[in-house]
Amino acid sequence: MATSSSTSVVSILGQSFVRTLRGLPLLLPLAVLVGGLGHWLMWQGGLFAVPHADPSNPQSQLLYSELSKLAIGMLWGCLAFPLIDAASIYTWRRLATGQPWSPKAALNWSIGRYGRMFGPHAKAFLTISPGLVIIVPGILFGLQYAFVDAIAATDDKSQSPLKRSQKLTRGRRGRIMWTWLPYALWYLPAYLVFVYQAEAGFTMGGVEVSPHVAVLLFGTLDVLLLAVMEMAMFGLHEQRIEDAQTAKARKEAAAGAVAEDGGLAQKDPAPA
Repeated sequence: MATSSSTSVVSILGQSFVRTLRGLPLLLPLAVLVGGLGHWLMWQGGLFAVPHADPSNPQSQLLYSELSKLAIGMLWGCLAFPLIDAASIYTWRRLATGQPWSPKAALNWSIGRYGRMFGPHAKAFLTISPGLVIIVPGILFGLQYAFVDAIAATDDKSQSPLKRSQKLTRGRRGRIMWTWLPYALWYLPAYLVFVYQAEAGFTMGGVEVSPHVAVLLFGTLDVLLLAVMEMAMFGLHEQRIEDAQTAKARKEAAAGAVAEDGGLAQKDPAPA
């Protein structure tokens, strides 16, 4: 069973990566907007907050900076992420079925889903993001709400995507956690080391990269990786729905067989 689950996770991640690359004509510009601009705004907010801290206390300056970044990041995540999340879901679905795909159609679909995705996404995001500051609560909420975007984007009948996600992820959270592992391996060094290197600028191949460009590149890469994860979550959500439908069909078939056997027994009673 473990081997089957691992194979499923590897397959889902591989497909998500390939489809993200195929969807780059739209996903890359959105990643620049959502991730690049978003991280730039967070960085600028942190710089703006530092002078308001105690100038003689570096820890106070860091705290002011990080809290400002967190506040801007949470606001931006609520406002902007539904666009690229919906675009990622649309890209996964169209490429999975071989249907025609175009950046314009994907963007129109994403904009059309924004209204119904915004609320559920914001609730999940505002629950998960603060929890990630102390790791464990953020992970637990993240596992429970892994399907919120998928449900909000594609299930018109769902009245509470958060509750439905909690239900659908039961029994699947181990697989979801393993699927998120590649991003977790990026996340820790990225937000403990790489982001600060980007904010200071760096030299690559003898070319000096300014902090503005470096932060833009960092944010773009981060959100592209999240697009891969969004596709993977949608793929796992589709698997969950398919498994539920298969189980329901088997149950109905078994119930029908029992009813048929009972009817035959009534028509042809056993001899005394």
